[in-house]
Amino acid sequence: MPSAERDRRVVRALCAWFARDQRDLPWRETRADGRRDPYRSLVSEIMLQQTQVARVTEKFAPFVERFPTVHALAAAPIDDVLALWSGLGYYRRARSLHRCAQEIVDRFGDVPENTEDLQSLPGIGRYTAGAIASIVFDEPAPIVDGNVVRVLLRIDGQDLDPKAPETAAHCWDRADRLVRVASRSRTNGVSPGVFNEAMMELGALVCTPRSPACDRCPVRGSCAAHREGRQHEIPRPKAAPDRRTLHMAAVLVRDARGRVLAEQRPDTGLWAGLWQPPTIESGSEIRKAMVSKHFGLASAALSRENAFLWQTSHRAVRVVAYASDRAPADSAAAGRHWLSRAQLGRRALGSLQRKLLLGPPTGKGTA
Repeated sequence: MPSAERDRRVVRALCAWFARDQRDLPWRETRADGRRDPYRSLVSEIMLQQTQVARVTEKFAPFVERFPTVHALAAAPIDDVLALWSGLGYYRRARSLHRCAQEIVDRFGDVPENTEDLQSLPGIGRYTAGAIASIVFDEPAPIVDGNVVRVLLRIDGQDLDPKAPETAAHCWDRADRLVRVASRSRTNGVSPGVFNEAMMELGALVCTPRSPACDRCPVRGSCAAHREGRQHEIPRPKAAPDRRTLHMAAVLVRDARGRVLAEQRPDTGLWAGLWQPPTIESGSEIRKAMVSKHFGLASAALSRENAFLWQTSHRAVRVVAYASDRAPADSAAAGRHWLSRAQLGRRALGSLQRKLLLGPPTGKGTA
């Protein structure tokens, strides 16, 4: 077990480095009282789950401008929330955040201050609760995500499987010990929130999965992996994800006014509530004859426009897009609408759906 003195050195060095080198991010702004806004912290933490900081930085300001308080978010229609979430992926998070805001208003009146109450809310697990409680309210709550696991295993020189349950237990224990060191510290600028953010920042900017910048690391003198030259071996490489194959066939139809026929996906399941062209899906290949029969269109009315592979975290989606000068037989079905490009831009679209309806996406797709 690392010594108490080494832990104190790590905590002090990380907090001092963060004070100097932290990124200027919009959710890190403080109020007049010098504290973070708990609602903005909540929104940012949910957005940052499985999404790059650069993409969240793009989307955060418009989102909190449209929904400036937890009460405004709770009262908003879910379709408006999903539309502002477009481009962030993992749309289940948007639905969870919306339900979370509603429960906060109903049960607490404002964002609760402790991890127990926070974890009782939809979409908030131990990590998110710890981040909000420590950063905003200075509770000595640990946080552990992929970045923190990597930093902790390297600092302690632990050659463990990062996905193993015992590794998670080890890292939560180490994070808890360190954040309590930060809580007890009398050094200026050291606190649980600052330490937790410093750990995340170090993993994101310096102690990266590949090519860690050890020459710029504030704790390299205390890092066992660096001392032993094993920083490239720890943690063990992750196995490639096992993605299930999904086949998707879409029909793109435009009317004389240039509007596109679009439908909204169900409220549950993959890409829940997002808009798309009329689409069918299957676990096996979808042939043109199947598309023709499903949509009541003659085979001659369908021309193959595009075919590509789209990767999500859990699926390999094989997409075939057909263009047609005729609308499907059930084009007036509930949930289908003729939408202009401007109208589509205000609807909730995932990156894949945006590629089909509006052109190439700006990033990778996510389920």
